[in-house]
Amino acid sequence: MRLKNGSVFSITAAILVGACSAYVPDGEESTDTNASAVRGDDDDQGERGRDQRVHAQVIATGIPGAGAVCQVAPFRRSSPIHDRADFAAFTVPGAVLNKDRLLVASTSNFGAPLGRPDQYAGTVLSIDPSGSSVAVPGGFAVAGDQASAVGGRVQVYASNNSSFLNSRYEPQAVTPNEVTVSLPTGISINNGNGRPWISNAPTGANGDGTITVVDPNGAPLAGAPFPTAGGVFSGNVTNRNAQSTHGLTSGAIGTAIITKSSDGGGKAVFAAVEADGSIVQVHVAKGVDGLVPAGTISPLSQLTPSRANSNDKRVVARAGLAFNWAPNRVLYVADPQKNRVVAFDITDDGTLFKASAPRSLDRRGRDCDDDTFDIPIDVAPTVPEVASENFSSNTTLAVGADLYVLNRGNNSIVRITQDGRFVAKRSIVVDGYPGFRANGLGVSPDGKTIWVTGQTSNTDGIVVKLDGFGSGPIMADLMKKAAAAGATSTEALGDFFFTKNFSIAEGVGPLFNATSCDGCHGEPFVGGMSSSIFDTFFSGAKGGPVTRSHSITELGGHCGLKTGLPAKATSSSRRSTMTLRSTSLIDFVLPTEILKNQALQPAAVRGRPNILPDGRIGRFGWKANVATLIEFMGDAFRNEQGLTNGLVREDQIDGCGANKQNPELDAVPLVTTAAFLSTIDAPAPTAACLTSPGATVFKNTGCSSCHTASFPGPGFTAYLYSDLLLHDMGPALADGFVQGSATGSEFRTMTLVKLSERSQFLHDGRAATPADAIRAHGGQGAASAAAFGALSSADRDALLSFLGCL
Repeated sequence: MRLKNGSVFSITAAILVGACSAYVPDGEESTDTNASAVRGDDDDQGERGRDQRVHAQVIATGIPGAGAVCQVAPFRRSSPIHDRADFAAFTVPGAVLNKDRLLVASTSNFGAPLGRPDQYAGTVLSIDPSGSSVAVPGGFAVAGDQASAVGGRVQVYASNNSSFLNSRYEPQAVTPNEVTVSLPTGISINNGNGRPWISNAPTGANGDGTITVVDPNGAPLAGAPFPTAGGVFSGNVTNRNAQSTHGLTSGAIGTAIITKSSDGGGKAVFAAVEADGSIVQVHVAKGVDGLVPAGTISPLSQLTPSRANSNDKRVVARAGLAFNWAPNRVLYVADPQKNRVVAFDITDDGTLFKASAPRSLDRRGRDCDDDTFDIPIDVAPTVPEVASENFSSNTTLAVGADLYVLNRGNNSIVRITQDGRFVAKRSIVVDGYPGFRANGLGVSPDGKTIWVTGQTSNTDGIVVKLDGFGSGPIMADLMKKAAAAGATSTEALGDFFFTKNFSIAEGVGPLFNATSCDGCHGEPFVGGMSSSIFDTFFSGAKGGPVTRSHSITELGGHCGLKTGLPAKATSSSRRSTMTLRSTSLIDFVLPTEILKNQALQPAAVRGRPNILPDGRIGRFGWKANVATLIEFMGDAFRNEQGLTNGLVREDQIDGCGANKQNPELDAVPLVTTAAFLSTIDAPAPTAACLTSPGATVFKNTGCSSCHTASFPGPGFTAYLYSDLLLHDMGPALADGFVQGSATGSEFRTMTLVKLSERSQFLHDGRAATPADAIRAHGGQGAASAAAFGALSSADRDALLSFLGCL
């Protein structure tokens, strides 16, 4: 499979999804019954489209007010918790932030003395979910700090205890006496480049809320980039400035990371929903500002520990959030009191994020026996983002993932697509715990396990687990095969999907170019390129945008579709297979850095970004017509192997069952393959290479004007030797093929790292050596080509040696 450019799938994402059931406020009679199964559109696809009763396995008991829950998951290479040795010690097996442990919010202090007696108690527990069910002892934390019990299977991550005061590391903050946890309602972990964030309602619905940024030792952030707040944002005193439209002036009832800041600073910004129905944005280095006005989400007038402990389905004490980062930025928020999930398109003005007005997909009048939503209390990705260093989080959807929605009213989980289409449903049964009422939802990094919290008749909060569902029969079978092959980690799963030869039964075809990714990206190693396989992109005919040279008839199937270039194609371009070395680094680069570098280029050779129809900057493909690595791969799975997926759900080929079981793959192959590709990133060039005589020649000939050596990454330097911009390369190299805003003679500057591993050069492979490729440069590259031709043999050899050592 060649990871090539193609059309970008657009999700109709800003929705307000409603259903026919109605929320019954406190004190009113409910006529709700546990309705029969919802009928979906995919009844012929195994587990999709059906409601099944599932007997959940109890993981932990004895957790008053059990609410927000998430699996910690691995911290990515740019995260301080990964990169700092003192922090990494908290992630080893048995430690409080080990990847396999659960963080669970509780209204109890478990015996720890209150650090703020005037605020509600609360703890975020770290629980080892392996082995038999664990009972959390009621007073195990009497000594305070990160106390542990049951042989370390239960630990305090943070609580309302003096060990976790903001003044511990940030005494100058305006919130020095705020604690990490007090009536916690939400947990969102910045696995990409940060820490866990926790939302709290310390004095209930009508007092100031808090959002805390938490170090591995449970204390609020030390060395905070916003000294005013330190590690605790609260009220109006930690607002961005006097013009801020809203602060944390009511209890915070949920939180989720949005993305890196839009101001180019690369800092994290989280969304928090408040009890007054507003949503604010919290910039870790700038402070709090409004995002959505009060009353947009149904307000909570009461919020106390007793309500959080209630198993009355009508009593709501929190609201879940989830964020989708590509292709569209969308924030999803549960609104249980109005029986809906609200979603907002997220844009920015270069300083602040902006939220659209909600748009709706209303099922009423069409499926009025539909109980898709019944007091939806929480939302979670069916597959969390685990590969992107910029976006990895338990509350972020992997690109192409669906949404799980947890219904408090009838103890069910429904899977819906991001445009609101029902996929499947599970009704939760918890044997031996009468009165169970669901309250919190989390998903494992591989999407295989769902974690649910809830209360019972004796107010004993519990955590249960059940299997993920709704991905379809092909994915269910593939995940079993991956497990049998020992592919359990994120990267190992990606390796499995990258090297697997897909069969007809596993969705390949009906037309394809290869049955595996490494069928075209296997030289001289897995993830490399191919010296013999080329793509032909075309337009003006059905079945594009890439010709497919093989049919399932070659695999024993039956299909009469013709391979190759359609007769009605109006334009075409031959493309060489790209190496995938260091492609994952491209996603690191902030758009502001690309534009900043562009402004520094000499006018004669200044490149331009390929601005896509949705306003994003394209980075991937020979003409930079795809914005992210995940989208690049989603296109490739479909275009090269005929594998529809969560991102590209329709094959452009008609006939021979091409779209019978769409999507054949969910988000797991996409996100894990991206994680695998990060393992083959080239190391930074050596100092000897960077200071060699050829490096000087490279600069003096003008090569470095377009082949920008590096961009700043989160905590490291990303060496690419590309400006990621389009340049006019003249008529001799022009292919006449337009992609996005790229003209027929424009191409993205190719990266040069590990050039020594490549067997062919330029977009169509016409050049056999780097020297041939340089000589072929025309247009904006002509001056550098002429300078190269004028070099002495010694300088030319030095330049080529430099290219060989990158």
